[in-house]
Amino acid sequence: MNRTFVWGHRGAGFRDVENSMSSFKKAIDMGVDGIKTEAQLSKDGEIFLCFQQSLRKNGEYVPIKDLDSSEIRTLRLDNNESVLTLPEFFSEFKNHNIRYNFDIRDPEIGIRIIEIARKFKVVDKIELAKTAMDGSLLPDIFGKIREFDKNVTLINTIFLKYATNEKEHLELESMRDLNIQGINVKYNFATFELFKLVKENGFKFYVWGLLFNRSIQKFLKMNYKGQSVDAMMSNFPDRLVRLRNEIQNN
Repeated sequence: MNRTFVWGHRGAGFRDVENSMSSFKKAIDMGVDGIKTEAQLSKDGEIFLCFQQSLRKNGEYVPIKDLDSSEIRTLRLDNNESVLTLPEFFSEFKNHNIRYNFDIRDPEIGIRIIEIARKFKVVDKIELAKTAMDGSLLPDIFGKIREFDKNVTLINTIFLKYATNEKEHLELESMRDLNIQGINVKYNFATFELFKLVKENGFKFYVWGLLFNRSIQKFLKMNYKGQSVDAMMSNFPDRLVRLRNEIQNN
């Protein structure tokens, strides 16, 4: 049976200030296999790791795409740390054997991530995922990215509006055409039937939004023909690591 990969969502998520350096370090200390975060592109082409598309400056919220990186660096998170750039992130963890998964909202962000990852020689360790808030069709978000890089790992996060996860919402043909390797589903929509369908079609199955022990245990025990859920994401990665090691270490 394969072992479920553990993603620390925004680092240690609810154990620290999300997407801060201290949160990422804490998640790695907890034993995660990878970091799941969000990427935004500044006006001058720098990638910042931040969920919000806008940041508060002088009492007003300004879109990150309208701010230069020098302006963003003057802003502070709740723990007084600066908003992290992707090069700072890669530099800090270059000696750790972890993977990186980035939610992106448009192809330009994904292409810029790949360019930076190539410089740090970690492009084989990154994954780019469509966000759950994005109803775009897969070719619109991933078409240009796949033209730019034939091998980077791409993940199809199912649009939250499609709560029933009907087969047509999975865009399986587009996934094959674009070589998208996996499907990411919010935990309360991740049924065994969907898990079985995804695995039978040859894709990886990710589950996100896991917080509580009961739901974590449910998905760690889910199995189809010797295959476990491929990856799970949590804002409490310490819980997920501990239960994964207890349930799947035999």
